[in-house]
Amino acid sequence: MDNPFNHVLYIGPFDEFGGMGAVLNMYKKNIRDLKYVSTHHPSENSSKILSFIRVIFTISGTLLLDRDIKILHIHSAANGSFARKSVIALFGKLCGKKVAFHIHSGSFDHFYDKAGKFKILIKLLLHKMDCVICLSDQWYTFYTQKMGLEKVVIVGNPVELNPILTTQNNSGILNLLFLGMICDNKGIFDLIHYLSNNKYFRLDLINLKIGGNNQIDKLQELLSDPYLNAHIQFCGWVKADFKDKLLSECDLLILPSYFEGLPVSILEAMAFSKPIIATKVGGIPSVVKDGFNGWLFNPGQFKELDAILDQIFKHPSILADFGKNSYSTASQYAPALINQNLSNIYTQLLEADSSHLTFK
Repeated sequence: MDNPFNHVLYIGPFDEFGGMGAVLNMYKKNIRDLKYVSTHHPSENSSKILSFIRVIFTISGTLLLDRDIKILHIHSAANGSFARKSVIALFGKLCGKKVAFHIHSGSFDHFYDKAGKFKILIKLLLHKMDCVICLSDQWYTFYTQKMGLEKVVIVGNPVELNPILTTQNNSGILNLLFLGMICDNKGIFDLIHYLSNNKYFRLDLINLKIGGNNQIDKLQELLSDPYLNAHIQFCGWVKADFKDKLLSECDLLILPSYFEGLPVSILEAMAFSKPIIATKVGGIPSVVKDGFNGWLFNPGQFKELDAILDQIFKHPSILADFGKNSYSTASQYAPALINQNLSNIYTQLLEADSSHLTFK
């Protein structure tokens, strides 16, 4: 059989801020001659309705001009994103295409639980898909056991490994890095409040750098406090070389989220041999192993960080040990391995009746 990627059209928010955009751009970088339609244009000022109409027309034209396309690989979040991508998925089915529906949302379970009478529609739509792609074992359990879906497969987010070995910090100061959306759901404001009362932070032994966007005004208002501003630096939305610099210079990544899919920022930090402090939500426990490559705590329970920080300051060499284990974990998400996983899925979709798929 020829290259299965030749028969796939990717649909999603290429070049968008955030994890889903980062994943799609990694696909674009590592899949030769990738065919795609972006549902997001940074310079587009039109309404979401007009933007959505543009996307539908673009997909229609692409399918008419390229008869090799047999599969739509659609990337979705929850809420409005799910509604729009569902219409695209149904349109794809009407056009006789196989549909792989890839859900990135870290709060899809909450979206589903609160859907009320629309629950049955969500479930029916996902049952109609030729396969549903999720991000981790935890999400696989949700979609198969909670929603009763059968054609579900796990595909992790790809990450490029950093070949440069980072040096150990012997300054006695712990440099934390947060990368992600600046909003309540990511726990960043609660983290700042916790740090402001932490004994190590008050002794000038902890610095925090923040990279992200969204609720910037709220963050800057918090950082107007002179003491916080002296130890917490907002770096804006970071990417490319600047992101690599931040990852290389930090001692660990901290992500105190309340909801997550499989955070790209965690995998990126692991690819730089950095340990992780994160919450036990979404797909995080599938990559962050407590006592191996980082530490896990319960969402919102910031007092649990006391013992974690005590361990780090008493045994600073643990950062290098956990960092090596992080790199080993990240190697399982190398683009070549993810591409092989995708190739296997596409091959099954192209060769088999979807009712006989054997993904797992």
